Amino acid sequence: MKIIILKVEKRVIGNKKHIKSFRESGYTPCIVYGKNKNIKFVLDSYLVEKIIKNNTLSKFIVSINNEINITTILKEIQYNPITEKILHLDFFELNPRKYITYEVPIKPIGKAKGVSQGGEYISKIRTLKIKALPKNMVDHIEINIENLDIGENYYVKNIPQKKIVILHDSNTVISAVKQIIETSQSLTQSLKPK
Repeated sequence: MKIIILKVEKRVIGNKKHIKSFRESGYTPCIVYGKNKNIKFVLDSYLVEKIIKNNTLSKFIVSINNEINITTILKEIQYNPITEKILHLDFFELNPRKYITYEVPIKPIGKAKGVSQGGEYISKIRTLKIKALPKNMVDHIEINIENLDIGENYYVKNIPQKKIVILHDSNTVISAVKQIIETSQSLTQSLKPK
């Protein structure tokens, strides 16, 4: 999992007027929640847009005044419901000895052999809910679908689980290769006498 260092200064973020002035100056208010701490700071809004676009599944080291370094993940993004502009970011401090629960995307690897034989690859679910210790966190899960034939499914139980816990039933279908059914027109054409 990618680690991004955010060098910030602790700020006093008071009432709505104060918050509005930060936003108008090109900054996004943020907070780190952790054990016995709620630290407020601001980030350049341009940097925030970049983070959200590319790296929402990353660990962030929030370095406050170059003195305190807190390892976090991005827990929540608050948007303006009308303009969809980012209003606030919530970061959550990671405890190295406690599991964190989160969702990761599934990345299929290879081409299913059933597709080469005329089948259609179908993705049933695109993300998995997992839990892991901070040192074992991943930003995606790869599944090798090369041996998937027509009529076969790829199940959660087929994923090699290395130091993570998948929080889905083991018989949950992730993907499948189905036989493509010919349209009635093409079937009629094939049944006509020659």
